[in-house]
Amino acid sequence: MKFKVVRLLWAVWFLTLFTIVFTILYIPFIILLSKPKWYPLAHKLRKIWGYCIVYPSGLFPKVIYEEKPDIKCTYIFCPNHFSYLDIITTTLLIPNYFNFMAKDELTKIMGFKIFFKTLDIPVNRKSIKKSHEAFKQADERIKDGTSILVFPEGGIKNSYPKLSSFKSGAFRLAIENQIPIVPITIIDNWKRMPGGGFANGLHPGKMRMIIHRAIPTLGLKPEQKDELKEKVFGIIETELKKNIKI
Repeated sequence: MKFKVVRLLWAVWFLTLFTIVFTILYIPFIILLSKPKWYPLAHKLRKIWGYCIVYPSGLFPKVIYEEKPDIKCTYIFCPNHFSYLDIITTTLLIPNYFNFMAKDELTKIMGFKIFFKTLDIPVNRKSIKKSHEAFKQADERIKDGTSILVFPEGGIKNSYPKLSSFKSGAFRLAIENQIPIVPITIIDNWKRMPGGGFANGLHPGKMRMIIHRAIPTLGLKPEQKDELKEKVFGIIETELKKNIKI
């Protein structure tokens, strides 16, 4: 019981830092998000925001590269998704500029709303039309040279730390645009923030993330999207089993 109280107090501290730093940076964010050409600067500022809250909260992000992505290339990044901390972790540790593509529920969370109305792409999976519009927007960003990050599980499921089945959108996007897809394994965040959110408190510690080798899609056909999906799923699942008792 005492341990859970400490975790909840730690979560309060994290949220306090989150709010204070966001408030300080709010006007700079508004300015940088007012023009698309400034979005990469807003992304860099988002990294600063992240670093200002993780280390004082006892969270220590660490990236392990199988292969470092080329910052001049356009990718689809595909991480597993067990915690809201995954958003902060990927922002801090992926060296490339990218836009998130994630469920539109995030637009209701303070600190995420302004990004998902400008820099990032919200997906309403309950509406076929709106979901199609989101993927069309992502396709346009890719053609402009912007990398996209998609959580292929489609959200945080109760099965963590076991992977949930992957949706096909990210793999279809990669094949249609003939760009590499990068599997990413986030190892520790499900322990740092059990249940995905703050209901069970926050547990300080390491936040390891493995960026795997990019998988080329050049020459792949749309009907091979499931084959690509299974390959990415297998890479992440194998890495999770090496590091977590599932």
